[in-house]
Amino acid sequence: MHQAQAIIERVRRVSAGIQRLELAVDKAHRTLGGGQFFLARVAAAYDPYLREAWLPVEQRGAVIVVERPARHVYMPNQVVDLLGPIGKPFPLRETTRTLLLLAYEATPAIFLLLLHTALARGTAVALVLIGQAGHYPLAALPQAVEVTRAADHAAWAERGQQILWADQIFAAAPPPYDAPAYWRLLEEVRAVRQLPAAEYVYGVFQPPMPCGIGACQACLVRLQSGEDAPACTEGMAFDLLSVNLLQNLPSSTEG
Repeated sequence: MHQAQAIIERVRRVSAGIQRLELAVDKAHRTLGGGQFFLARVAAAYDPYLREAWLPVEQRGAVIVVERPARHVYMPNQVVDLLGPIGKPFPLRETTRTLLLLAYEATPAIFLLLLHTALARGTAVALVLIGQAGHYPLAALPQAVEVTRAADHAAWAERGQQILWADQIFAAAPPPYDAPAYWRLLEEVRAVRQLPAAEYVYGVFQPPMPCGIGACQACLVRLQSGEDAPACTEGMAFDLLSVNLLQNLPSSTEG
């Protein structure tokens, strides 16, 4: 992890609710993989005290592109203090030729760096946008990606065929939707594939990550082993076969 300043070179509106910032970044911040992110502070003062998670969606040499809600105001030449990269890259296998990505109830921006890596390898990619994720602008996605929209998990009509098609699956949902969504997905995978192999289906856990080094223990994910793993250092993607999803379910959905 490295802390350094970056400069906003360009601000571009992608849709009514989304903008992308092109950042000239320090050399140590130019090597990152899909699934890694930065903790950013825009103001020189410590207000707010906690940094914000900024998701890179594209990398072009010394420029990192991050996606931010349009309600925030940024200006060219503005200085941003970045800490990162945080987390581990998504474990995309070299042998994966068909990749299924699922975004529940939120932007699929967490997958965009992974998308570029997979497509560059010649991997076929399908992206399913479920619930609020279906409002994401298709123009902001690579044209080579096959996109499906569904109002909810039950309305995802092609789930059986796409699970069989995929060499690997990654799903992302914000809390508190994450564990319930991953529970349903794992049940579907087991119904279609009976005994899914390890490193086949992953869930992306995105709890608050104030420190980025696992010290605050705010982002712990309960594993089947009984141990707790900090998402900021061991994630954000976890093999769902290794996660104790019952223990990670919100209390209102348990049982």
